[in-house]
Amino acid sequence: MFRKAEILSRIELRQSTIKDWLSCPLMFRYRHVLQLAPSYRSLAAIHGSALHLCIHRLHFEGFDLDLGLLYARALEEVLESESHIPIRWKKGVEEDRLIMLTHAAEILKGYVNHEQNHTSTLMYSEVKFRLRVNGMLLTGTIDQVRRNLDSSLELIDLKSGMQRPMKHALQRDWQLNLYAYALRYGEIFIHSSWVRIRMKVHRTSIYFLRAHEIYKRDGKYGKKGSQKGQPWISVEKPSWELIQFKQELSNIIKMMTRDWAFPNTSSCGFCAYRDHCDDRSMMFLNNQFSKVSHLLPQDEKEMQRRGEI
Repeated sequence: MFRKAEILSRIELRQSTIKDWLSCPLMFRYRHVLQLAPSYRSLAAIHGSALHLCIHRLHFEGFDLDLGLLYARALEEVLESESHIPIRWKKGVEEDRLIMLTHAAEILKGYVNHEQNHTSTLMYSEVKFRLRVNGMLLTGTIDQVRRNLDSSLELIDLKSGMQRPMKHALQRDWQLNLYAYALRYGEIFIHSSWVRIRMKVHRTSIYFLRAHEIYKRDGKYGKKGSQKGQPWISVEKPSWELIQFKQELSNIIKMMTRDWAFPNTSSCGFCAYRDHCDDRSMMFLNNQFSKVSHLLPQDEKEMQRRGEI
């Protein structure tokens, strides 16, 4: 077991660190406390990172870029960023690359053609933030902040996963709440310096990128050639929610430093640290996960119940 001071000295407190702990405290221990390397990189994570990079560049270099070339270059950058970690290809390197490029072309074309991506003003993209919680420095990156035609401020998180987030879960989504809290009470890095902007966002949104994919055949959900849906999923963000979130965030960080290294076995199938998890006797501790599962967004809990994550 590690003492609190040891854990604090080993981990870099980021939004991704908290996400790992909420997903599986044992995986968090392997990755951030013991600092073990993952067994592989998933194609989904690689694809998502490349799409984020493409969308950032579209806003700053122009929507008339060659989308195929844009994605191909972004993909190479992401692949080279952690080249020492093997990639778990599904159908082979060339075929998987072609599949990702096909999906990316549909997503990026839909993004470029979506009216609201032209009418709203992008204020910040991939902007870094920092704030102090329980005396610790917490850092991260916010995907987008926009000003809409009605002058409202909107915080946007780009999602490229398979599962469409549920609207009722957004109100309690800890990641969106963290970003809103950071804009209000933390600092962001702009113009080569850290600035406290005291921004109050009126709305938090998920931009579900896969909604821009095209149906390949007629079905009960849509016709061949049509998009899979609308990408925007939004909720209003009243100020009192941020006050409540501050206590929730403080509680999460306190639990992270207690070294409760119990596994969440519903995540094992897709875990890049599964090879490190050789003490199967710990699986009986899975019932401990219920003590903190209420902190998860509702859509993630539903996916866990179905065994999807």
